[in-house]
Amino acid sequence: MKRFTVPAVLIALIVVLLPMGAAAYMPSPRHGAFELRFGPHRPTVGSFDVQGTQYDYRDFFGNKESMFRATIEVDWQFARIDQIMSFGVGFEWGFMREEAKGFIPSEDGTGVERSSDTTALNVMPFAVLGVIRFDVLHEKLRIPFQPYFKGGLNWYVWWTRTGGDTDNSGGTLGWQINPGMAFLLDWIDETTARTFDNEIGVNNSYIFFELMYARVDGFGADGKLNLTPNNVGDSATWMAGLCLEF
Repeated sequence: MKRFTVPAVLIALIVVLLPMGAAAYMPSPRHGAFELRFGPHRPTVGSFDVQGTQYDYRDFFGNKESMFRATIEVDWQFARIDQIMSFGVGFEWGFMREEAKGFIPSEDGTGVERSSDTTALNVMPFAVLGVIRFDVLHEKLRIPFQPYFKGGLNWYVWWTRTGGDTDNSGGTLGWQINPGMAFLLDWIDETTARTFDNEIGVNNSYIFFELMYARVDGFGADGKLNLTPNNVGDSATWMAGLCLEF
């Protein structure tokens, strides 16, 4: 009987310790998300004012396709249906810029020509968004994707500068909706993801792609600079980036 004692004890220890090892990693609670994303933004601008003169946007800046838009977003997840979805509210801030040489009267007085001074249109988009993230695919089905949906109000602050001086400034209100799909990076290397969570508190990491449907025209008010994107159709663009849930 004694010869079976050591194997029996080892088996008993394995049976006890296996569940302990499986339970060693406990995901940190999720309270929010941070996003960094980039994309093109070609605004639907008609005319705008530079030093008291109205210019057509395309004539002034040429036929450049888009401004480069960089955006950060911070979300607070205030409610969750475990392993199904989360509900949050987000704040978005971004920046984009376009520039070209300004115009001056031509030497022969018959028209205008480009000057040596640079005129820049600077745009700083803000938005307040409701956010729904669907966790069911990767939480229950082990499929490493997270569909999500955002929607809310935006406000684009803009100003023009020529030769270092501000010419004109203003702000345009609007709305936007952002459907998107995120790919769960934790699925590639779960060990590193768990270490990242235990040491820093980042629960999930994603790369994502989203469309942004928006109207940024002051809700149709006269005299507002129309900054609605038209990269996709007449009122949309796309963005891609990195999301960290914490």
